[in-house]
Amino acid sequence: MSGPVQLALVGLGRMGTVHAKALVGLEEIKVVAVADPSDDARAAAALLFPAARLLAEPADAFELVDAEACLLATPTPLHPDQVRAALAAGLHVLCEKPLSLDPQESLEIHDAATRAGRILQLGFWRRYAPPWLSAKEALDSGCVGAPLYMRFSQWDADPPPASFCDPAVSGGLAIDCGVHEYDLAEWFSGRRVVRVRAYAAPIVDASLADVGDVDNLVAVLELDGGAIVTVDLSRNCRYGDDVRSEILGSQGALLIDLLPAGRPGAARVEGGDGRSRRCRGRRCHGFGRCKPGRGVRRGDSRHRPGWARRGGQRPCNPDRSRRATVNGNRRARRHRADRICLSRCAER
Repeated sequence: MSGPVQLALVGLGRMGTVHAKALVGLEEIKVVAVADPSDDARAAAALLFPAARLLAEPADAFELVDAEACLLATPTPLHPDQVRAALAAGLHVLCEKPLSLDPQESLEIHDAATRAGRILQLGFWRRYAPPWLSAKEALDSGCVGAPLYMRFSQWDADPPPASFCDPAVSGGLAIDCGVHEYDLAEWFSGRRVVRVRAYAAPIVDASLADVGDVDNLVAVLELDGGAIVTVDLSRNCRYGDDVRSEILGSQGALLIDLLPAGRPGAARVEGGDGRSRRCRGRRCHGFGRCKPGRGVRRGDSRHRPGWARRGGQRPCNPDRSRRATVNGNRRARRHRADRICLSRCAER
């Protein structure tokens, strides 16, 4: 490919709008079409992308001769069929998570992308956000030693509508929110999750219980090699969306704190010498000599502009989505059982 990626944006709901605003003015990507069944959504798209074609049917976007990739930000149950259709049309695909609520189906779609020779990538945005990249590089450099314990938190201010929280629609809290954290656990550690326990706190919003979901969940993951991970998820912290990650190593700690006050994210390295350094930007050397950079807001497409040009490298591929979904499904079954259970995750 040469020149900007010719992109069709499919879905202009909550996440689609976040992506759309990030794509405006981005030189690496040209939005040639926006597809959404809502008249209001298409009217909003016309203001953001005056030159783009506006389509009511997502399927029409896959057949455009000038599109070479598509970004799917549609409801989860639509992902499998839409990804297959896009791949069949010869498009590279960036799909919002999760790829499918069925892990086996995720593998089948992976195989379809491989046969088509197309890139299929999932929206695990934290792998591309500077704070997590800085922490990953610091961890891989060995500056805090071997990871012993990790904690990942995602606390949202308020829940989405109960109709969305229905596990049959979005996967529920355990999958819709938790897939990012489960992916981080394996990405940071290079290990696989082998056992899971989960606890649900007392329900806050009764409408979520009516659809079979919860609004607060704590999961305990055991990795092969013995390291422990806790994941705490909430839909009612009220003060704002708060995302945090903590890694305790044998020689120090990594702390990532995205406060909702608008402050840029930063990775902070606590070293064995007792001193604390802050790491801002995409790269972190040693204990905090960083190249300048800035934080990236949640869901921002600007941190992965070259995703459709990375032949061979698929850091957020369908197998990652499958594993995160497997882990989430196990957590969901355990928190609904309201008791501690142990389960060995399926290995491919």
